[in-house]
Amino acid sequence: MVKISACVIVKDEEKNLPQWLACVRALASELVVVDTGSTDRTAEMAKAAGASVYSFAWRNDFSAAKNFALQKAKGNWIVFLDADEYFSEEDIPKVRAYIQKFDKERKVAGFFCPLVNIDVDRAGALSDGGFQIRVFRRHPDLKYHGHVHEMLQARGSGWKMVEVRDVRVWHTGYSSSLMRAKAERNLSILLSERERRGESPSDAFYLADCCFGLGRYEEAEGWARKAIASGFTLGGREKRPYNVLLNSMLALKRPFAEVREAVRDALRKFPGTADYKAIEGVSAWQAEEYAEAETALRDALSMTEPGAGHIRAVIFGHLADIAHRQGQDAQALDDATEALREERFYEPALSLLGGILRALPAADAIQFLNTIYDPAADAEFLIRILAKSGLYEVCLYYDKKAGGRILSEGERMLFAKAYPSAARELARAMTRGYAMEAFAAKRTGTEADLPEALQSAESELAREMQGYISKLEQVFPWETGKGRNER
Repeated sequence: MVKISACVIVKDEEKNLPQWLACVRALASELVVVDTGSTDRTAEMAKAAGASVYSFAWRNDFSAAKNFALQKAKGNWIVFLDADEYFSEEDIPKVRAYIQKFDKERKVAGFFCPLVNIDVDRAGALSDGGFQIRVFRRHPDLKYHGHVHEMLQARGSGWKMVEVRDVRVWHTGYSSSLMRAKAERNLSILLSERERRGESPSDAFYLADCCFGLGRYEEAEGWARKAIASGFTLGGREKRPYNVLLNSMLALKRPFAEVREAVRDALRKFPGTADYKAIEGVSAWQAEEYAEAETALRDALSMTEPGAGHIRAVIFGHLADIAHRQGQDAQALDDATEALREERFYEPALSLLGGILRALPAADAIQFLNTIYDPAADAEFLIRILAKSGLYEVCLYYDKKAGGRILSEGERMLFAKAYPSAARELARAMTRGYAMEAFAAKRTGTEADLPEALQSAESELAREMQGYISKLEQVFPWETGKGRNER
């Protein structure tokens, strides 16, 4: 019987750990958790779940921590997912079956499979993360190398890694709110390591990635060109330097002719890559070369299949914009709808759609939107985008479906065009805010900066503000300047 050990290195991962534990407990008989300095409940949660938890002093070296975990594991095979990664419930039996199969093939060191990034900050939008090795034998020849962007490497010849496509690793750690901090951390470690050991052929590859994640597009473009020229490749991420180069050029709004030439070079290396042709189309769109843009975008579309997600949303979104600019709103409506069926939270497409739907009665616009969205669950997103298009009656409908939790009372009155009532409600809300400011100033012995209308004793708003302050004083009596002993 093959014994499987699940390993992970962690620091302050109590948010992600339950998902990791749920996944690996269904896979492995041994859980090895290496804690590198958590200050939250990570270690406690892991121990409660039956994991063996070990402390490891962090020294800016991911490989050292991971190799320490491998030393503690006792299984025949290792599943080494990060804390923010997991296999789906449907894929777990496949992982186990592949381990059983490859265990009999003595030269198979492990397998690599697709990694899919889930951006929780963009309502679960998906992006390709290439192929990664997460399952492999426990063997002295197999160790991690590299302080950051660590890679599993085999010592000696004869070992092989097998590609598996019907199992995916799901990864939430590169969500928008987390990416910058990770890129800054990785860049710092990489530069320190580079200074210590000198240049390495892999440096340009990783520096391009880090700089791109930090929005330093000129540097990213330069490093990506060096990475391409170096010929350095990483299994499962061969396309990454071209991805960084083309997206950096797009972000920098390089001339369309330059982008087109770079795209052609990338397609010679990786034919049929829809992303590259889509970037050519978006670059032409930036340059207002709409005929060129439409041709490239439709070429990109032909390279994808329905359900591909973000890439098709981008393609259809730009095709919708081109159609709208040419006065073809029926086509624009169709293309924007296709974009949202691929990725329903793709904001540019909904914004464009909102402008088109203004020509329809509110009931028809709502009926149409409800074919794509959940009226209650998606209400906040819909209201945020559609309010900018002036679809106020539609926004009121979705606020009601969400139980009135999205809009304030003043906003509801404003959207309902009850302008005098809305103005009074907004004035009251403003007055309540100034009451809090005046109360805080009184508590700290400072002066509040109040509008003139709230400083006059004869003002109705000033009297209303004083009423709010009195209520606050009843709740926090000792905070109003009285001594603590007078409570």
